[in-house]
Amino acid sequence: MLEEHYYWREIFFEECGIALSEYQNDGNMLNKAILEKHLNDFINTANESGDISAHQTLTVLILQVGAKLPYDLKEKVLESLKWENDNKRYSWSPYVINVRKVYLEDFRQKIISYRNNNVSFLINLRRIQDDRELEKTLIGLEQLNSFSKLKSFEKINYLNLDSCELTEVPEEVFKFSNLSALSLDNNYLTTLPDSIINLRNLKRLYLINNKIKSLPSNMGSLTSLKSIHLSYNPIKKIPIFLKESYRFKKVFSTEAFLNKK
Repeated sequence: MLEEHYYWREIFFEECGIALSEYQNDGNMLNKAILEKHLNDFINTANESGDISAHQTLTVLILQVGAKLPYDLKEKVLESLKWENDNKRYSWSPYVINVRKVYLEDFRQKIISYRNNNVSFLINLRRIQDDRELEKTLIGLEQLNSFSKLKSFEKINYLNLDSCELTEVPEEVFKFSNLSALSLDNNYLTTLPDSIINLRNLKRLYLINNKIKSLPSNMGSLTSLKSIHLSYNPIKKIPIFLKESYRFKKVFSTEAFLNKK
């Protein structure tokens, strides 16, 4: 998030009577009802400022609480997220430019697929661990479908399908044999199919905030897999293959089962 986005978050939170520092400790302080109560005023403030960062920041907040996204605001922000219209890339290094492109594309995809009442979060860029993953990243169902038609599955290392309203994982996902990271946060998955075993190079799997109750036992054969993030799922006990494998113990003591539905 850029400095101007922090500025506008603070402005909007102050209007809601919420201190930004308090919200950072308790994300539930801002909810759909509160945001929609102030939404028209926030839109007017953003329009009067002439600062597209205000519109972008407001849109992020709308996605995070599942509030109504007005059509005019949606179109304005989508237009601003086109790379050719982004005015924040001057004098940046090639790496930062690539990060920015991933951020803009993820933001765009989240807006296009967004539905009222469905919470959606932007990509956590800190999960992308190196330049190779950054340059070989797919985000959202639109990119997944387009790339699958090309059948160049081996070219992708990081796949992000967060907040895509998935009830099951698309079978195309398991053709990306070189994936090192797969993120499926904030969906409606109850389990994973046995075909997860096809992702032999998978190192990190993100499943936060789904409805997962169990995991396929054959995942124990994924010898490259080092971390599984399962917070905010109704899974009640650690699968046997995770108990028996040393490489997962630290992950489960710090990442999973700390919060359960």
